[in-house]
Amino acid sequence: MTTSIDIAVCLDRSSSIAFYSKQIRLSLRSILNRALSCHQSDVRMALIEFQSHSHHWRTNIHPFTSSGDEFQEWIDAIEIENGNFNENKAIVDALGATLTLDWRPNNNINRYHEKLVILITDGAPCSLLDDTCACNSNDLWRLSDEFEKQDITLVVIGIEPSIVIYDDFYCALANKTGGIYLPFINATRVLSSVIQGAILGEDTLSQLFRRLDIHNDIEYNSLYHHKYVQKRVDFMMEYCRTMADIRKWLYPVHHPSTEYITGGMNVDDDDDNFEPGSPSLETNYLLCPSINIYFTPITDDEGYRTRLPTTASGDSSFNVVGSSPVSSIRTDLDLYSEIDDDCF
Repeated sequence: MTTSIDIAVCLDRSSSIAFYSKQIRLSLRSILNRALSCHQSDVRMALIEFQSHSHHWRTNIHPFTSSGDEFQEWIDAIEIENGNFNENKAIVDALGATLTLDWRPNNNINRYHEKLVILITDGAPCSLLDDTCACNSNDLWRLSDEFEKQDITLVVIGIEPSIVIYDDFYCALANKTGGIYLPFINATRVLSSVIQGAILGEDTLSQLFRRLDIHNDIEYNSLYHHKYVQKRVDFMMEYCRTMADIRKWLYPVHHPSTEYITGGMNVDDDDDNFEPGSPSLETNYLLCPSINIYFTPITDDEGYRTRLPTTASGDSSFNVVGSSPVSSIRTDLDLYSEIDDDCF
């Protein structure tokens, strides 16, 4: 079965990410060039720039193109504007704009079409920490339900260190759609391999994301630690229906200290071997270890989108790329695990 993919990038243009703008451009080029190297005619890209609700404009939409050169021109032309660093991002506007794009449908029995949204940001969306929104935007948590209905997978790339305050929320938001949360330092190598695997292999993006190794692929050299957020993520996915639910149950008491944000860990840590620390500002995000993904088919009863029909067999194994071993550990969330007060 042939696979095509539409990729929409929602890129934060607020002043708080100015220092990382060059690395973001390099990362996007690497990810999308890798995808285009597989089947250029089967890959389309769109770009949605967004800022905060305090700016005179919130989103700037570039529709799908199959030209890698055109997409790179859009990326190169982006300028980061000065502004308030403590802004609430217009993320709901950006993600809402992706639903207006001309996505290709899955209506061909001989072709499976993937739909991927990549959100890159370093801060909170409007309405996460308070219930006031001057622009009366839609509910972001409910908006993600539309992603599920339209088979759109969301990946959130978080720029540390400021994103660590909200990484549990973004993890849950992405998981709702079959996607994942990734620290920026690991995004290039993981997304490049997963997208290539989805195009060349028999598995969907959602299936491939569930095969990533939590420590080696997602947490590696970052401030993100899945053990600390897992119960909160489970709780949001199981019990929260709106942003108001999330604010009520999780975020009133979720304000880590400056020590946490800048590299310390202001939590009870049972893992003596875990030493969080922010990556150096000089880190080259393109030189992280590459990744192996091993494919085995996942059936419908596991709750992830599958390709139908599929030619995958029980003993299929496909080594995508790379030199660093990745275990077969899965990141499936047990939505019925007990929630205790310690996780809040």
